[in-house]
Amino acid sequence: MTCILVAHLGSEVLVAADKRATRYEVDGSLTVCSDNEQKIVRTPAGIVTGCGMVEMLNPVKDHLSAQGFATTDEVLELIQQTRNTYAKANATSPRLAADLAKTGWLFTYPATARGQAETRAVFFHPSLSTETFAVVSEGRVKCFPGGFSHEQAQEIEAQLQEVVTSSLNTNPYEQAKQVVIDSMRRLMAEVAETSISVSRVCDIAVINGEDVKMTLGVSSGG
Repeated sequence: MTCILVAHLGSEVLVAADKRATRYEVDGSLTVCSDNEQKIVRTPAGIVTGCGMVEMLNPVKDHLSAQGFATTDEVLELIQQTRNTYAKANATSPRLAADLAKTGWLFTYPATARGQAETRAVFFHPSLSTETFAVVSEGRVKCFPGGFSHEQAQEIEAQLQEVVTSSLNTNPYEQAKQVVIDSMRRLMAEVAETSISVSRVCDIAVINGEDVKMTLGVSSGG
């Protein structure tokens, strides 16, 4: 489980991910294992992260981290194969449908649009499609929930979108970026207050093409 916040600022993409690892017990209850997980992983093209079941997330993240990818179709095929493998291995699990429905991935890579270099942020989530990726476009944000409601995620997303839009319109870029990062930290801490699946401490990545700057273990308090 996790909470991932994404903000595409144009020249850079900001990604925040909490650090909590949980597991399901036999009775279906959720237990906290640690708050030391690094869920944002570097790849040769940028980063990859995700929310949901680690048994599905990690094979994709490990492959992209070690080998990268040539096309997004290659990544889509890898994700679909991983989902199929998980489904076969857990065919009798009463949680299988829920596990598949809540597990998604986000990755970034450098691209060129209208002759200009840009950082592309794309994601796979079954709530939208199991056949294509969706794009976090310039100036837009996304919240990926794992362990809290879709409605709460929409509210978090709306708050972050308001901060991004107003900051980019009124502040110099570097100042706007810091305002957005501070907002991500605050929102992560707010989610953690109501969700056992999310830690208030998070990692933040600033991605510009293949260049990735990571800040590990930050919270709303610093």
